[in-house]
Amino acid sequence: MNDLFEKGIKYGIKKGADQVEIFVLEGASDIVQLEKNAIFASESKTITGFGVRAYTKKGLGIATTSLLDKDSIKDSVSKAVKLSKLSPPDDLFSSLPGPFTKYPNVRGLEDKAISELPTENLTEMAIEAIDSAIEKDDVIVSGNFKRVGVTESIFNSLGIEISQTLSSLTGVIFAKAERNGDIATSWDFQKVRVKTDFKPKQIGKIAAKNAISLLGSKKITSDELPVILDHRSTLDTFSSIVAAGLDAYEVILGTAYFKDRLGEKITSEEITIKDNPLYEGGVGSAIFDDEGVPHQELTLIDKGVAKAYFSNSYCANVLGVDNTANAQKSSLGSKPHPDLTQVQIEAGNWSLEEMIAETKKGIYLKDSALGPSAGSPNISVLIDQGFLIENGEISYPLKETMVGTTIFELFKSVVGVSKSLINESGSISPAVKISKASIAGGK
Repeated sequence: MNDLFEKGIKYGIKKGADQVEIFVLEGASDIVQLEKNAIFASESKTITGFGVRAYTKKGLGIATTSLLDKDSIKDSVSKAVKLSKLSPPDDLFSSLPGPFTKYPNVRGLEDKAISELPTENLTEMAIEAIDSAIEKDDVIVSGNFKRVGVTESIFNSLGIEISQTLSSLTGVIFAKAERNGDIATSWDFQKVRVKTDFKPKQIGKIAAKNAISLLGSKKITSDELPVILDHRSTLDTFSSIVAAGLDAYEVILGTAYFKDRLGEKITSEEITIKDNPLYEGGVGSAIFDDEGVPHQELTLIDKGVAKAYFSNSYCANVLGVDNTANAQKSSLGSKPHPDLTQVQIEAGNWSLEEMIAETKKGIYLKDSALGPSAGSPNISVLIDQGFLIENGEISYPLKETMVGTTIFELFKSVVGVSKSLINESGSISPAVKISKASIAGGK
């Protein structure tokens, strides 16, 4: 097949394009859906097709197809080149990336036991999770289990010709508990590259336990209180802030929260955040990005100081910065945009128990991200899973409670980072304490 794609690139240049890229996916996925403590549906899909990007005098044309044969390749390349000649020029576009002579060796990206996993085995895992959830707790379970195995290949007219094979196994369980008219819902999930790391019984058990722990929730009065984010809450919160704050494309648009602030302190000295797609066995790990650029480890915040924007080739050329190989495509027919691959936040000096114990009154968040509103630095979030802290102890679950702050205030208010870390297949995070946020309790 590689010969056909190479010929497709040459054909595009012959048809008059200045530069051509072909992005290829070949693979399959299986998904098992759960509802009301039973298997609801099972579906197998092929993940096969390719997308062509052609540039002519800075005009862009894109064409896609799910057929991988000579005629389809030729036809799609021809369509993309034709569209590029009709498209208005993008004066900010400089060039596709490449070529590159050296790529990193990233281990643990594919497990044959996942790539070749029979659908019936995936179903058995889902049943294990259901049985584990309802074994000791009276809950209603839903969710899904998914297996993916895919080979990604990229070719372009500048000399990139590279492939990688990736596999993953994902399980998500939602559990609903009810007692005397009081209803609580929660969840748990796992996503792994290695089949032996996948623990479906654990997913079901934890989801049920979390749901039961939220029964008996109460309202509280509005106040300004410290907030402790558990490890997942920290990862999701800080990832969402960094994703919008240091995105090179958002910098170009003028909407990045931390534009023009590289080299400045933007949060606590205890905070160091990296984007690391080279981590062995990481679910976000890969050899190259969606433009074929070799991946690298990138420090985004170092001891509280903003160090870099994450970019793709387009943004790097516009801003005159290094291409950090963060290009990602949402589909075969989309343009690549910068995105984070695998966030890793370093440990601090506190224990989670210490942060809770020294809090006279506050909020403890579990699996609840404090993400900013779209296009705004404001944070106003209804707590999914939160608990009141009283006199250094977790007291009771909360309901109808909101947290309000801004990304700038949240970053300035970090006063504690835990020594303990979670490592969920390469996504790594401590727990964090925020000195204050506005709490709307509804009481």
